[in-house]
Amino acid sequence: MISTLARTENRMSATNQWVGKFYERNDDARKVATVLRELAAIDCGASGGFVVPSVLAYSAPNGLLLLTYESGDTITKAILRDGPGVLGAIGRALAVLHASPVTPDGSTSPAAMFGEVRPRISDLCARFPAKAAVLRRLLIRLESQTPAATATLSFLHGDLGPSQLLWQDGRVVFLDFDKCTRGDPALDLGNLLTQLHRLTLRKPGKLPDFTSLRRAILDAYQRWSSQEPGLAERVAWYEQVVLMRKIHALEFDTTRHPEAEAIRQRQAEAVRLLEQLGPLVESAEPVESNARTLKLR
Repeated sequence: MISTLARTENRMSATNQWVGKFYERNDDARKVATVLRELAAIDCGASGGFVVPSVLAYSAPNGLLLLTYESGDTITKAILRDGPGVLGAIGRALAVLHASPVTPDGSTSPAAMFGEVRPRISDLCARFPAKAAVLRRLLIRLESQTPAATATLSFLHGDLGPSQLLWQDGRVVFLDFDKCTRGDPALDLGNLLTQLHRLTLRKPGKLPDFTSLRRAILDAYQRWSSQEPGLAERVAWYEQVVLMRKIHALEFDTTRHPEAEAIRQRQAEAVRLLEQLGPLVESAEPVESNARTLKLR
């Protein structure tokens, strides 16, 4: 569990603002501090057009990490103001972030991601019997298309969504590296795109059309990164895995927002997202006939 506090010495001056984050595990605080210092050392602002909080102090006995407070517009507001410029900057910043020589402990593999989502799909089949057939077909598709583990592991944010991004004077700000890891860059892209897609469905008109938004980010990312074969297919796979994980959390996690109305809204969103699965699965290529024998657990 992580707690956050903030202090502003002068609300008109960002230079006198800081954020304090308390960690239950000192290793987690130490990992984040190390990652942020290593990113600062490569001058990410000049090379990649992005900003990360600076480490002001780290107290191991207290599990406390003090960081600079980074101000800026929400990324959604920035996209509405200058869609092409901001979306291109996001793609560039992510490409440079993934190429950073930062190597935190731990890694995340496609096989591990599939292993986590498999029982979640089983839970959803039990909760929504009318969707069970579609969910099982999606499960077969995900298993058959699970990407091979990449030979070279890239640095990943690990939990990238709109709430982890700000827009500050023409640059992207990355926040909250608590779940940073190493793995396939397609994971970060899939995570971000899924969260943006959710936003376009939940609040129509808040962002541009998702298809064009997605294309702009991926095109910019590929311009600024080494051309990896199969990137588009891997991103699409991670989008589906992240979507299933999110639907499960919306439906079953009643602790994050325990208020009755919040639970109702989250479960209603889960149902809306499930409605998107039919066209998604039907558009897939036919899979082998082992659909009748595959077990969810």
